[in-house]
Amino acid sequence: MAYYTGSAVDMAAVRQALIDACTTEGWSWDGGNEVLSKGTLFVRLQVVSGFLTLLGRTGATSGSAPSVVRVGNFPDTPLTWPVVYNVFVFANEVFLVINYSVSYHQFAAFGLSRVDGLPGTGMWVAATLEQTTPVTPAGISMGPDYGNSTDNCVSPGLFWASMSDAARNRNYWIHSDLDAQGWWPGQTQGGVLIGIRAAGPLIGLLPNNWNSESVLLPIRGYKIRPSSKVSLTVDVENARYCRVDYYEPGEVIELGADRWKVFPWYLKNPSGRQGGHRINHTGTFGWAIRYEGP
Repeated sequence: MAYYTGSAVDMAAVRQALIDACTTEGWSWDGGNEVLSKGTLFVRLQVVSGFLTLLGRTGATSGSAPSVVRVGNFPDTPLTWPVVYNVFVFANEVFLVINYSVSYHQFAAFGLSRVDGLPGTGMWVAATLEQTTPVTPAGISMGPDYGNSTDNCVSPGLFWASMSDAARNRNYWIHSDLDAQGWWPGQTQGGVLIGIRAAGPLIGLLPNNWNSESVLLPIRGYKIRPSSKVSLTVDVENARYCRVDYYEPGEVIELGADRWKVFPWYLKNPSGRQGGHRINHTGTFGWAIRYEGP
C-alpha cells in the first residue's frame, strides 16, 4: 500500500516516523494515551529507556497483552545512531525495519489476522525483542526448526519462537481469545509443530541449489489447544520467510508481478548459516516484505 524510508537520530524519531506513516495511511493517533488505532486494532507506542515498546490492546486503554515487545539495544552490539528506517503500511498490516552499524537490523510489526472465526480481535504485535532483553552477550537462539528457549535467549523473528511458554521470552502476542485465553499464544516446549517448526523442513532446504534463489514461505502463528491440538491464528499477508544466503540486505527481488524487499532478522552470517543457540547473529534466516516503493 505504501512505503516510507529515511534516517532517524534517536528512538523518538523512529517512533514519530512510524506514527506519521500510519496516520498518513488511515490510522489514528491518540497522543494522550500514545496509542495507534484502526478499527479493532490498538497498539501503544512508547519510548522507554531508549527502547521503542509496543503493547497490543483491545481498546485504547484496556485489554492489554501480558507484556510489551521492543526494539533497542542488544548486549553484543549496542544500537548506534543514526539508523535507516523502512516502514511498510498495508490495509491491515504494518512492518518497521531499522538498519544500523551497516549490517544490523531489527523489526517491529503489527496487524490483523486473516484467519476466520477467531473469537478475539485478531490483533497481533511483534518485535525483535521481548520485555526483558538478554543481559548477557550471545543471547539469540534460532535454527531451521527451533527458536527460543528458557534461558533468557530470544528468537528475533516473526512468530519464530517454538520452545518456551515463559512470558519473559515472548516477542509476539496474538489476541485470538481461543479457549478464553485472550492474548496468550500457548506455545510450549515439545514436538508440536508450532513457531518455525511447521515450516522447518522447507526452511532447512533453502536456498535452491540449482539457481541459488530462496522460495518465499508463509509466515504463520499458531496456538496449542487442549488435547495437543493446534490452531492456526495468523497467516501474514504481506511478508514471507526466506533464506538470505545470496541476497543483500535491503535487496528488492521480483517474483511475477510482485516485488519483495529482503532483510535478515538481525545479522546475516553465511559462515554460521544454520544459526544456533546462544549466538550473536541470525545465520541466513530472514524475511521478505512486499515492496511498493520506487
